[in-house]
Amino acid sequence: MLLVSIVAPGQAVLDGPQTQLFQQAERAFAEQRYGQAAEGYAALAEQVPEAAELHAKLGLSHFFNRSCDRSAPAFQQAIALRPDLKAGRVLLAICLSELGRYSEAIKDLEEGYAEPPGYPGVKRLAGLELVRSYLGLGQYAQAAKLTAELQLAHPDDPEVLFHANRTYREVATRTAFDLARVAPESVWSHQAMGEAYESSQYHDLAIMEYRKALAKEPNRPGLRYRLGEALLAKAGEAGQASEALENFELELAANPSHAPSAFRAGEIYHAMGRNEQALDYLERAVALRPGFGEALVALGKLLLELQRGADAVGHLEKSVEADPNDPGARYQLARAYRAVGDTQGHTEQLEAYRRLQADRRARDQRILLGSPTEPAEPPSASPGRSP
Repeated sequence: MLLVSIVAPGQAVLDGPQTQLFQQAERAFAEQRYGQAAEGYAALAEQVPEAAELHAKLGLSHFFNRSCDRSAPAFQQAIALRPDLKAGRVLLAICLSELGRYSEAIKDLEEGYAEPPGYPGVKRLAGLELVRSYLGLGQYAQAAKLTAELQLAHPDDPEVLFHANRTYREVATRTAFDLARVAPESVWSHQAMGEAYESSQYHDLAIMEYRKALAKEPNRPGLRYRLGEALLAKAGEAGQASEALENFELELAANPSHAPSAFRAGEIYHAMGRNEQALDYLERAVALRPGFGEALVALGKLLLELQRGADAVGHLEKSVEADPNDPGARYQLARAYRAVGDTQGHTEQLEAYRRLQADRRARDQRILLGSPTEPAEPPSASPGRSP
């Protein structure tokens, strides 16, 4: 968070009482009592209206107090008096973007992101608001490009990831509607609309669009799989998803190397109690994609049911190698070790599972309370026993 002033203090000529009030406001700001700081700076700005730094500090206090409607006029006054306040221009642009005044904000946001003033956090903040302005102005390609840059620069930043998720969904949806406008009866339009509806969980509409696309191009790669996914989501349970199963098998007939369809077919057959077919499809999925964690776990569970614990261990160890932070994989591996009589392995994996579950509950609690999240430490780099 930006916790610095945008101008050096003490540039204005203040008398004794004014200096005392300024120091009180500075102390309140330093202690993050931004409302009290704003009151002091506002009183001084009325008494010494020619002091740009007082208007700037007033703007910054309102900014940190999440009052952009008050912050923007103060920054504007500061910049009118001191046009060289580069950080003030960027912060004003951020406020204007927050207020929905995107066309006014975008020039200074672009400059602030490309050549940020030398204060911590300004570039990141300008980037997030620039994405907001691009979206508000319908410049979706620029929004997606900048979002990718922010993700690369801040890969573990929860706020950046939250906005990335929202941005990509909005860009995808808007692009799908643009495609529908440009080529409403094309296979691309129907598939794009289907994917947009599916991501918003409008499964009936997604199914309708996928079927329209298939009517135009029955052998389009991946389209049967997408229809199967929408049908499976609508069915609610794999055991009730016979139509979804049909589409996954049709996808595999046209595209034999499509591991996700093999995995879904295996899951559905397993839910139906048809273990022989389930085993064939799940083994096919992991053969096609050796690091396919979900399929490895599903295959391991099925092998445990079939009393083939030793075979299950191998697949579940690979699943933990693929994702050491998957609690489900750890739990199933613990079951497999117990099945083959490996007491130490069972205990270690069960402890790892409990640790991951506790980390997940703590992370969920932090999210619920609005606190920053921290990535969990992997319990172990490998699924085997401790050295």
